[in-house]
Amino acid sequence: MSVTRYGVSPWVDRVSPKKRPSFAAFKGHEEVPLVIIGGGLAGVMTAYACAAAGQKAVLLEGDRLGSGGSGRSNGVCAGEAALSFRELEAAAGRKTARAHAEHSRKAVMDLAATVKRLGIKADLELVDALRMVPAGWPVKDLQKEVEARKAAGLDVTWQSAAAGDKATGAETAGAARLTPWAQCDPYRLVLGFAAAAASRGARLFERTSVTSITFDRKVATVVTAGGSLVSPCVVHATGEPGPLVKGLKRHFAFSARAMAYSEVLPPAVRKALGPRTAVVCDVDSPPHTIRWTADHRVLIAGADGDRPPAKKEAAFHVQRTGQLMYELSRLYPAVSGVPPAFGWSLPLAHAADGGLYAGTHRNFPHQLFAFGTAHDPARAFLASRILLRHVIGQASAADEQFGFARVL
Repeated sequence: MSVTRYGVSPWVDRVSPKKRPSFAAFKGHEEVPLVIIGGGLAGVMTAYACAAAGQKAVLLEGDRLGSGGSGRSNGVCAGEAALSFRELEAAAGRKTARAHAEHSRKAVMDLAATVKRLGIKADLELVDALRMVPAGWPVKDLQKEVEARKAAGLDVTWQSAAAGDKATGAETAGAARLTPWAQCDPYRLVLGFAAAAASRGARLFERTSVTSITFDRKVATVVTAGGSLVSPCVVHATGEPGPLVKGLKRHFAFSARAMAYSEVLPPAVRKALGPRTAVVCDVDSPPHTIRWTADHRVLIAGADGDRPPAKKEAAFHVQRTGQLMYELSRLYPAVSGVPPAFGWSLPLAHAADGGLYAGTHRNFPHQLFAFGTAHDPARAFLASRILLRHVIGQASAADEQFGFARVL
């Protein structure tokens, strides 16, 4: 009988430790053009983008590359700026909502093209997504969301209950078909972009925690346990504000999202589930996201809640994994009885309006930020392009819609 592995990401687990790249810790005192803090998706993608543009970066990761949220995500690239376009528009205004929506959709396609061009083996494939209303639930709110997105020129179509049933393999009251989305192995994506960045001159360091940052009118000084780096530009790509920028925490709400990854589905179960070709989301609160993998497993993410303290994390994983597998079986009865192979959680930081933050903040000179990516590879890719334009002095008016000023 299989034993569920709790607190472990299957993406990281499937890569042998001998095949994971290893980088030295930073030591010394240097002046460099650019420092990037954080070795997850946003960090390595920014390092690659800047290095490819001739801006040689030094990347500092406190642990191992991809060891944080990026290697623990569900690998879904959402081609939308937020769950609700209507709520984003009400909170941030139509101009910001449209900018976020349009750039988020484009980021999925651009990421897929870049991965293909670089030859990164991360199983990235473009898919549609279906946000469905379970049978018996009211559909009015989702229909209003579809109409709002259509009015904004976004690619969305309404599916009847019959069409939703056929497309999702579940019993629905209707669904919204969203495109383009994608799915991938997020850990291999981190390693692929890290290799691409290093090959273009970026310098990567692991096990290098930043203890403080100071700045004057011209430069910032990044202090680590092994030395310091002086630079005119420092990028924070840590997923959320930490001790270095505690004042920015007020812009975010913090939570943990549970993940459950099943054992291989038996052939009879796969047959009963239908096409399994699209990412499936629902309108529950908190919502669930379901993806089907090429090796015939199912991954469900959801059951968001407060982050557990370290001493209760193990119990959190056990309880939430069981909860997710039960909730999955309610949508897909055929899955009932299939055990989870992995159960873990993902730390999340949500902006008040649900959007991405990428850019400057007036209280932190010489520094740029990429927060609120939700560890979504497409959001991280979008953030990396916005940051690159800031680094080279070519930020656009649209880029300002992703900055902190939109809520100040």
